[in-house]
Amino acid sequence: MITLLETMFILALAHYVYESILAPSWRLSLRYKLFALRDEARALKGDCQGLFEDAHYACLQDCINTMIASLHRYDVAAIVAAEFRYRKDSEFRRSIDMRDAILGSCDNPRAQSIRRRSVGLIARAVAVNSGMLCAPLCPFVLMGIGFSTLQKRLGKFAALSRRELDGIAPERLGIAIS
Repeated sequence: MITLLETMFILALAHYVYESILAPSWRLSLRYKLFALRDEARALKGDCQGLFEDAHYACLQDCINTMIASLHRYDVAAIVAAEFRYRKDSEFRRSIDMRDAILGSCDNPRAQSIRRRSVGLIARAVAVNSGMLCAPLCPFVLMGIGFSTLQKRLGKFAALSRRELDGIAPERLGIAIS
C-alpha cells in the first residue's frame, strides 16, 4: 500500500512539473516558431508577387493563424475526434479536402517547405499536449498506422480552419491563451 501511495505521489508530482513548467514552455517555443513561419509566408508573398497565388497564401496563413491561436487544443483526443468527424461528415470532409488540395497544389518550393514545417510543429504540439499519455503510446501508434500515414493525417488536419477546429475541440474555459 505504501508503494502504491509513493508511486501515485511521484506520478502526481511529475504531472504537476510537466503541466505547469515543461509543457507551457514548449508550447511557447512552438508558438514562436509558428510566428516565424507566418512571417516567412508573408515575406514570401511580398517577394514572389506572381509566383505565390493569393488562394495558396490565404489558406496557408489561415492555417498557421489557427495553429497559433489554438495550439493548446491539438492533442490526441482532438485528432481522433477530427478523424471520426472526417469519416462521418461529408461537408466537413469536403471542406478539409478542399483546403488540403489548395495547400497541396502550390508549386512554390518555399511555400511547400513552410507547410511541411508547420505540420511538423503541429505533430510536436500533439505530443506536448498529450503529455505523459503520448510517450507510452507513440511506439504502438507508429507501428499500428505507420509514420507516413500519421504525417499525412496530421497534414490534412493541420488544414483545419478555426471554425472547424471549434467544432471538434471546443475551447475549454480557463485554458485559452490569448
